[in-house]
Amino acid sequence: MKRLLCLLLLLLFQVSVHAAAVGYRLDTAYYHSDTSKHTINDVQSLAFTPYEGTLRLGFTKGETWVRLQITAPQANTSTVLRVGPYFLDDLTFYEQRGGRWITQQGGDRHVEQTPNCPDDLYCFGLSAFDGAATTVYLKVQTTSVRMVETLVMTADEVIPSAIVRIKRMTVSLTLAAALLVLSLAFFLIERSRLLHLYCWFQASVILSIAATTGLLAQWLPFVSAETRNDLANMAQVVRVALMVLLGWVVLKPWKPVAAYRAAVVLMLAGCGVNLYGVLTEHAVWALKFNAIVLWLNTLVLVLGVWSAGHIAPQLKKILLSSFLIFLFFVSLGLYASLGLVWWRDHMGLFQSIADWRLNGVPVGIVVFWIVASEKSNRKLQKLQELQDLQIEAAQSKAHQEKLKERRDLIDMLTHELKTPLGTIKFALASLKRAAKSQGESLERVQHIDASVNRMDAMIEHVALSNKIERHDAHDAAEAISAQELMNVVMQEYRDEDRFEVSIQEGASFYADPHFLALIVENLVSNAVKYAADGKIKITITNETPSETCFRISNRVAEGSLPDEHRLFERYYRHPNFQNHPGMGIGLSLVHSAAEKMGATVHYRKVDGEVFFEVRIPC
Repeated sequence: MKRLLCLLLLLLFQVSVHAAAVGYRLDTAYYHSDTSKHTINDVQSLAFTPYEGTLRLGFTKGETWVRLQITAPQANTSTVLRVGPYFLDDLTFYEQRGGRWITQQGGDRHVEQTPNCPDDLYCFGLSAFDGAATTVYLKVQTTSVRMVETLVMTADEVIPSAIVRIKRMTVSLTLAAALLVLSLAFFLIERSRLLHLYCWFQASVILSIAATTGLLAQWLPFVSAETRNDLANMAQVVRVALMVLLGWVVLKPWKPVAAYRAAVVLMLAGCGVNLYGVLTEHAVWALKFNAIVLWLNTLVLVLGVWSAGHIAPQLKKILLSSFLIFLFFVSLGLYASLGLVWWRDHMGLFQSIADWRLNGVPVGIVVFWIVASEKSNRKLQKLQELQDLQIEAAQSKAHQEKLKERRDLIDMLTHELKTPLGTIKFALASLKRAAKSQGESLERVQHIDASVNRMDAMIEHVALSNKIERHDAHDAAEAISAQELMNVVMQEYRDEDRFEVSIQEGASFYADPHFLALIVENLVSNAVKYAADGKIKITITNETPSETCFRISNRVAEGSLPDEHRLFERYYRHPNFQNHPGMGIGLSLVHSAAEKMGATVHYRKVDGEVFFEVRIPC
């Protein structure tokens, strides 16, 4: 964090020189009028206000006259007046020669007609003069921020001074371009909305630098000066709007307060109004309001971070520190843009939103740090998810091993219990025959036989349940005639008159025969066991080409209707039937087998009659 703050400070405190060259004495004063009505002849009698360093009047209309009294260090020296910044629209330089005023034209509206300095400043040649002071005038008219920088030096010093300035501008533009390329590379990898917006933001930064240093005029010589000015002003407005959106994208996931969201909407609306003002020749007030929106956005960002309740503590500290530092410098820039302070002349800070030193580096540092943090967090989250999956897989494997062990145990027990039960049943058959031949009572023998049959049925159900869990019903699916299936099921019931069976002609199932038989047999057995009047209705239809429906219904005695929420729960039985033979496992087997087949089981009750419906896909 300390390294980040130091880097921000170093990038923002870029030192520049605004004084006259050593050896010259330069006394400056200005006069401003909101109208353009003065000439060089009458302006000399006006009251000028002295100032030092760079003249800053902010966003104002009209014309500004600058009076410069220059004293050369020696006679017959070729002297040059350098004026900036580049984005000043119209500059008219007045110098008296031979008793009359000679004019030279400058400003970004006249770069095609007037030779410019090698860098982004305007050069006006002064005639040779002796050690006495000479007075010249400069008239300034511009729609951008009114900031006038004047330097006096010998002609030999112009090239070295311009080279130093060009190097600094080149570094700034190169950094801006490098950040754009870097952000595009990151965007191709990450595809995040934050990087997408930063790419557009950095493009507007490059356009602003190109416009304020004269590069845009070189790139687009066929475009008029007015159009280039409009592009430069639009780039500044879009730049602020994108900064608002960047802040919103950063803070949105952390759920800032509603006031922050409302402020973002208002600021974006203000940027829209500013853009309209630039396009309708109201650039002065539009750019002034644009600088205010920039300051408000930084203040709102501080409030947004402070109010975000879900933001990580470390991220909150870094964002707050960054935004507070940026708020400090933007506040100074705003005061200078509005012409409220002059004491920053020797601090070397950026002068306005149009300053070419605002190359997006501080914003880029914050954006890339956030992107890197999010990527790191996602990586840690994926590692955590992978570890969780590994733990879950290990637990699942252990569970499967235990389940396999349980199934094997059930298979062994059912097999081992079946053998002695078979022996008991064989012995009971012999006892029955002996009891009949000797005329003894069969009641005790029949009671033993019923108990054995009940145990056999219980073991069979447990074995079926275990088989259902392991078996894949789809692998053994085949076409089964509905009529043939019901003929086999009905063989177990002698009293067929109690059944009302309706089978659609040609109806068939496509399913595992064992699972299908288990479903039908258990539903029929369940109906026979609990039917109050002994009547059972069965219907089988092919309602659609891809589905066969099996329905069965019967009446249940009043007060004996099952709990539909527990109907398919294993071992559930209605309290009224606790003394009847059974385990309460039949319907759970039906439900499990249906799930394995991809079928659905539905239950409903109407006026004491219960309905079961099984829909089996073909």
